Amino acid sequence: MKILIAEDDGVSRRVLETRLEKWGHQVVITKDGAEAWNVFKDEEFSMVITDWMMPELDGVELLKRIRSSHTSGYVYIMMLTAKQQKNDLLEAMEAGADDFLTKPFDKDELRVRLRAGERIIELEKNLARRNIELKTVNERMKQDLEAASSIQRSLLPVKTPDIPGFNFAWKFKPCDELAGDSLNIFALEDQHVGLYVLDVSGHGVSAALLSVTLSRLLSPTSDQSTLVKQQLKDSAGFSLVSPAQVAEQLNRQFKLDTSTGQFFTILYSILNIKTGELRYVSAGHPSIALLSRNTDPSLLENPGFPIGFIETAEYDENLIRLKPGDRLYMYSDGITEAKNIRKELFSEKRLIEVLHKNFFLPLDESLSALLMSLEKWNGTGEYEDDITILAIEMEG
Repeated sequence: MKILIAEDDGVSRRVLETRLEKWGHQVVITKDGAEAWNVFKDEEFSMVITDWMMPELDGVELLKRIRSSHTSGYVYIMMLTAKQQKNDLLEAMEAGADDFLTKPFDKDELRVRLRAGERIIELEKNLARRNIELKTVNERMKQDLEAASSIQRSLLPVKTPDIPGFNFAWKFKPCDELAGDSLNIFALEDQHVGLYVLDVSGHGVSAALLSVTLSRLLSPTSDQSTLVKQQLKDSAGFSLVSPAQVAEQLNRQFKLDTSTGQFFTILYSILNIKTGELRYVSAGHPSIALLSRNTDPSLLENPGFPIGFIETAEYDENLIRLKPGDRLYMYSDGITEAKNIRKELFSEKRLIEVLHKNFFLPLDESLSALLMSLEKWNGTGEYEDDITILAIEMEG
């Protein structure tokens, strides 16, 4: 161990040097605190043994300078002193002393205290090494989470569909790096558009993995059968799977995991862009908000069990015909259950009020205004659940 000694008494200095070198330590001798400080700035030491009373720079001031410096590792500091007053010892402890050795010192006591110091230094080195290892692991986990988050976001709509007579908009704000929520808008064929909002219980990796799995499962492809459309026998064409059947298939495939309690809710709908008819099913998902020009806003109740709760559950399909100027909002409960500093919920009532207040805005801007109101309500910008909303508007 490399030890710096600051001692103005020649005899004590020589005794310390002889003893420490005999015990296998590398020793650097200085005659006072000022010299010790200059040496300390240029070299690295595991331990400093310093006298208290020295000319130019005393031991306490040397302590303060060492503790305020930026060293690569922990420096164990032992003070040699003839002082016995409690206030003096407290002063040295507050300055950063680790141990005291009373003058004249006993060689056996010195050796025992050195061993105690060595154990502390080794513990500090192990702690620093573990911290570096943890930092490395955390950085790798952070990179993995960022990569997973990027993959998850790639499954969201790249842009809203360009369909004459209809506008679409959405907002997605995860509460963590990874989200349990997901949404999508996609063309099923020339006359129909599919839309869904889903919410996996819980947060973190497990919720995100299920969310990604469901997103891929619900995404249609042009040349093969999927959950949302099936290829006709002996034909190159496809038939659309009804929203109720989609929910029932999901319910059969994803049973409630009793070990984790993980489940999900979903609102899946098919929009006929020729007639304005919207067929939808809800599996435990929040209500749809409907806003029209000439009528009061309303919530379309959607009874239905979350996916996996009941193995034989049947799901009812609902139908609504949109009129020119109508807007539909599908959302996750992260919005209505967002809390303010008094732990009050944002609520469906407040959601409707904010959407109605901003009904004059373009569809996407109305969602931005909603998020601004939500952030003002929350007060911190940090939410306990993911924020997801998908909106449809029939022009006219």
